[in-house]
Amino acid sequence: MSKEIFNRAQLETLSFSDLTNLADDFGIDVPENLDRRFLIAELLELAEESEKIDDMTISSENNDGIQPLPKNYNETQIACVLRNPAWIFVYWNINDSDHLMLKNLHNYELKIRVCSLQNEDDTVPFEAYEIQASREPQEQNVLLPAGIKYVKVELVYTTATSGKVLAISPVITIPQGSDLVYDFKKGVDQDFPPVIQLSGIKNVLNHQYTMHRHSFS
Repeated sequence: MSKEIFNRAQLETLSFSDLTNLADDFGIDVPENLDRRFLIAELLELAEESEKIDDMTISSENNDGIQPLPKNYNETQIACVLRNPAWIFVYWNINDSDHLMLKNLHNYELKIRVCSLQNEDDTVPFEAYEIQASREPQEQNVLLPAGIKYVKVELVYTTATSGKVLAISPVITIPQGSDLVYDFKKGVDQDFPPVIQLSGIKNVLNHQYTMHRHSFS
């Protein structure tokens, strides 16, 4: 049985069952409904952090020779996972035909379009903005606008004369917090109820705003 140091392309060829078995080696508890792409990202990140990536291997069940692996999972898709109410983790994949099409365009920009929705089943966002997508790796963290309840992301490319949506993610729901927190401004007095003031919330929010101001953006 041949063995080879794993990478993203190799992991994407494995079944979900094989991925969960591999996750067991790292002590990862895998829920039944966990997205396979998120599990792959977790495996790669944990392997790198624990410096075990050189020791981890995957094997081929079909034969004893080393087989060339596809560059990607050959499906154009994009998805996002909520990290916290301020950030989402976005990851995507582009299939071979779309890769070739983009390569032939020569001068194009790959972007992530963040779409804010008023209702979960809305097809048209009430607000959207675009950010540059990284070519490699095909994943990045994205800061969300404050106060939105539903969001989806689109993978798009643009040229000087055209553009197209390559993939659309499922809609995710953003947990909603108190308006007192969202509307917090340092140095501006807020009318917290007396019982809440006893908790020291003003000191907590002042510290959070000073140290992690991006969470209030």
